[in-house]
Amino acid sequence: MKLIWKTTIQYKNLLLINFISVFGFALAELGIPTLIAQMIDRGVNQKDPATLRSDFMIILIIAFLGVLGTSILAFTSTRISTNVTYDLRKKIFDHSMGFSHSEMEKFGIASMITRTNNDAYQIMLFLNTILRSAMIAPVMMIVCAILIIKTSLPLSSIIFVTIPIIIFGVIYFAKVTAPISEKQQKALDSINRI
Repeated sequence: MKLIWKTTIQYKNLLLINFISVFGFALAELGIPTLIAQMIDRGVNQKDPATLRSDFMIILIIAFLGVLGTSILAFTSTRISTNVTYDLRKKIFDHSMGFSHSEMEKFGIASMITRTNNDAYQIMLFLNTILRSAMIAPVMMIVCAILIIKTSLPLSSIIFVTIPIIIFGVIYFAKVTAPISEKQQKALDSINRI
């Protein structure tokens, strides 16, 4: 993990753009439903066309910012993950070229193929997911918590009780699936050997 982080941190500018673009995504996902609710409350119920028009223009701007943020997020997360994968593959290949014959026999050619191809690809998928979902989730949680508390305090207590249950479930499934992933890696080594 340290190697992945050390390689990822080299792309500071892209990471910063990635983080900023998350807010564009969150703005569209949470801002548009909130504004539509206001349009119904103020514009439709009170029969105020001026409010409807002004809120609609704000929704168009938010939608544009959301599309822009999502597009930039997709670009930067993909760019970072592919660059990191390229760097890691190059480091693995350069390091393996320095192996002696006995070291190469110890690791095995099949294992080296798996490390440079499949493992690097898995790291790319992992980083891509982290740079998208893991950056979006905290922002969405904080903004959602604020909106829920503002809307209904009794409803917020129910939601805050379920959050630890969800976190426990994620940790539990991660621990259960870890041995399965290790078996899969060993099976890939044997497939590459064949």
